[in-house]
Amino acid sequence: MALKILLADPNEEWISSAKKFLEEQLYEVDVVTNGKDVQLAMYNTKFFAVVMNIEIKDHSGLQVLRFLKTNYPSQRVILVHKPMTEEEKSFSDEVYDEEAYKKLGATEVLGLPFEMDALHECLEGHQSLGDVMQSLDKKKGQSEVEEVNSEDDNYTKVKIDEFYTAKAVLFDVFIKLGTGRYLKILHAGDAFSKDRIDKYKNEKKVEYLYFHIKDRRKYIQYTNFLAEKLIDTKGIGADKKLSMLKNVSEKFLETAFQEGMKPQIMEQGKQVCENVYNLIEKDESLFKALREWQDFDPSAYSHSYLTTIFAAAIIKRFEWQSKTTVEATAMACMFHDIGKMKLPKELLEKKKEDFTDEDWEQYKKHPELGAAMFEGNRTVGNSVQQMILQHHEYFDGTGFPHGKRGTKILTLSNIVCCANDFANTIVETGEKPVDALKIFLEKHDQMTRYNSLIVECLIKSFVDPAKIIKEHKLPSNSRLIASKKAS
Repeated sequence: MALKILLADPNEEWISSAKKFLEEQLYEVDVVTNGKDVQLAMYNTKFFAVVMNIEIKDHSGLQVLRFLKTNYPSQRVILVHKPMTEEEKSFSDEVYDEEAYKKLGATEVLGLPFEMDALHECLEGHQSLGDVMQSLDKKKGQSEVEEVNSEDDNYTKVKIDEFYTAKAVLFDVFIKLGTGRYLKILHAGDAFSKDRIDKYKNEKKVEYLYFHIKDRRKYIQYTNFLAEKLIDTKGIGADKKLSMLKNVSEKFLETAFQEGMKPQIMEQGKQVCENVYNLIEKDESLFKALREWQDFDPSAYSHSYLTTIFAAAIIKRFEWQSKTTVEATAMACMFHDIGKMKLPKELLEKKKEDFTDEDWEQYKKHPELGAAMFEGNRTVGNSVQQMILQHHEYFDGTGFPHGKRGTKILTLSNIVCCANDFANTIVETGEKPVDALKIFLEKHDQMTRYNSLIVECLIKSFVDPAKIIKEHKLPSNSRLIASKKAS
């Protein structure tokens, strides 16, 4: 069943072309040209979203917006408007901008002019997994394979063993034949065929599956959902849970780094962070998986996930840990190195041992550049910015960018710093985490970078919690693993 959209715009030519475009995207579209008809349509039909130009008359756009907020508070409203110039603002008694419209009830605001693709992206960004499944044109079997030619930049990939989908395939799935050549092996709406996937994996030795970049959001959405269910399932090993979280976090980071930190993307990131919290909170066997875990590679996204998991594992050992602190720290870890995007490409391609003094000065700016990228971003708190800014500040005062020392550094920032350096050790040595830990601890001069309690908690991340409780003679439900002093 197609999702229903109500288009409200006084321009009949635009509304006709928008209707045609959205119907091609498999939406069901009703159109009206005035405010009174918007209100009548709402009485008779339930819409996935209302796309309304603020310039509609009889009743005005502002009147309709207030009506929708009062009578249909959960209704998604995509408001279209022409932004005021600075000159117009200076002569106007009331200034309406994106923030003002959202306070009045708009879910999203699009400034004219915009491409139809921007409207489509906006609508898709607000679809729940249930909406995606509802709008899918389901088929009973599998479609024939189909060869297509397309630019490689249009695709993203996942390891064939790490691909997840529903019983009905959520989007087209491909294998790569060569540069710009792909074979569509599953079509959107097909009944999922594990046999077909296994055939390419076992007989053709295919390592990766590909899908369109535009479908990344659906993949993240579904894998987040699966991760949540998997974490709550007893009898499933923590190693499988770690791998699924790695999969979705890397795809989320790829999307955020390439498309920017849009609100819909960041909401998916919050779900990833919530799953990280649930894993470290609920799975008492996690310490075993952390000892042997080797499902990582040297990519930037994998490094960020490693940092996230070990920072969360450290925090779990502190009495003051909470869902809020773990999720905020997880978000900071995901983006701790985002400021490197602002550095020259040639600098990032250099090995650090080849850095000149000038290179180092440039490199040391990336925490400030990263924190600045979150300025005005309402989806994350100030603590996330602060952790990104301080993730290279060392407890002994030898860090950067500001050379802060001791208690002038947030404890959470020092945890991110420790987890970041430990993640680097794992990747650089290629050892299992428990073996990399020995190498990490032998760097005695480096240990002064961190509050000693943080190092202690990192070590305890590899120890059975029941053993710690027994040694310290604590109640079985106790979280008193590290001293309050660290806070």
